[in-house]
Amino acid sequence: MSKRVQSLNWPDAARALNARIHVGIEPSVLAYLQALPQQELVVACSGGADSLAMLCLLWAQRGELGCRITVAHYNHRWRAEASEQDAEFVRKVAAALDLPFCSESRPDDEAAFTETTARELRLRFLRQVARQTGASCIALGHQKDDILETQLMRLARGAGADGLAAPRPVHDFSDEPAHLRPILHLRAGDLRMALNLCGIPWCEDRSNEDVRIARNALRIKVIPELIEATGRNAPEGAARSRRLLEEDADALDALARERLSDAYEGASALDRALCRSTHMALLRRAVSHWLHNDEGIQTVSAQLMDQLLEAIRSRQDQHRFSIASCFILMDAQRIWLEPAKDAVDSGRLEACVVEPGETALLSTGALFETEWVELNAPLRARILGGGIDPADEVYLDLEPVESLTVRPWEAGDRYRPLGAPGSRKLQDCFTDRRVPQRERLSLPVVTAASGSILWVPGFPPAETCKIHPGTQLALRLTYRMRDSL
Repeated sequence: MSKRVQSLNWPDAARALNARIHVGIEPSVLAYLQALPQQELVVACSGGADSLAMLCLLWAQRGELGCRITVAHYNHRWRAEASEQDAEFVRKVAAALDLPFCSESRPDDEAAFTETTARELRLRFLRQVARQTGASCIALGHQKDDILETQLMRLARGAGADGLAAPRPVHDFSDEPAHLRPILHLRAGDLRMALNLCGIPWCEDRSNEDVRIARNALRIKVIPELIEATGRNAPEGAARSRRLLEEDADALDALARERLSDAYEGASALDRALCRSTHMALLRRAVSHWLHNDEGIQTVSAQLMDQLLEAIRSRQDQHRFSIASCFILMDAQRIWLEPAKDAVDSGRLEACVVEPGETALLSTGALFETEWVELNAPLRARILGGGIDPADEVYLDLEPVESLTVRPWEAGDRYRPLGAPGSRKLQDCFTDRRVPQRERLSLPVVTAASGSILWVPGFPPAETCKIHPGTQLALRLTYRMRDSL
């Protein structure tokens, strides 16, 4: 591959690719760039087919677009030597195109090895490069097939219009560079065919074939069956739905800003009477925006948001919710936030999303591991016989595409432990076990994509995911504090 990279005339190859892809850059991205002449543009390139094709197209049209390009590559170090080779590949391509190149590798002390954390680290790096170069935009290599995969992932998590309208071709932020997706209108197969016809090599990430990763399972197994079952071009349909949902989301956002302007202007409190009289669709996005403006609140679960909205509209005057390092309080007139006492030193867990098969070092220092395990007869008998201590290990019967959220407990949490006749408040379970308040803040609550609780260390797994005599494949979860390793 390295000899081919060095021998290829990359400028000619990029121009040839641009000529072959007649539809060019996504129209709204093109209009956005043309309206901002002589802009610095950071182009994120992994070395894969999608981002490499995007880089070639943008380079070939840089004069027409009036932008100066910096190539940025983040090395997650997932695949040891192969990851280093990808970084070197992108560096050589950037040099051949006479473009500035910036790269960074995941540091040794970054311990949260999850897909979500990897995306956050990459985005942090890209925004840092944008600040250093004065860029107002970051170009990302999402293409049309990514839309359906993202929609299915978010449908499983209960997303609304905003979530299902992603990824947008142009995503503006108030205080960060805009995210542009110049090839969102192009299919992955068409991009690869065009690259092949132009003799352009790219890097293949073998981990993309691992169907234990939810997105891979959707792409390789679920979506082909969906296309066959419906007899329709599902990726094209998903792309159209995304456009329509973006229109709806933008209209709702404009109405919410007009109706509940305080939520968007950093107000310390909201008028509860006004919130009560506001349509739920507008109230949900306004309250969400208001909460996320608070730096102490990084994430709000769907379950908590539903409970909070129900409380706002209820006839009961006084409500109190615990979230992150704050309390959400309300009386008959207003809704406001108060910091929890000793929040900084509370050791409260920060939420994260973990895909089955991944390992995460939690913010409390505990290690949370997930692994698909084929059950043999002795192990299955040990599980069914109660031989597994749920304090730090459980086995769950789940679908392979299920994603997990690891978060702190929240007011109103309920689940049904294995063997229980019905669900109970998690707070009551803590009280029965005499779990100290400080320990409650650090214990992880593991939930499914739907929001249902699957496990809390120290308690049995949920009845809904119990192992049966016929279970062949199980997801093993382990929870250990680092000092016990």
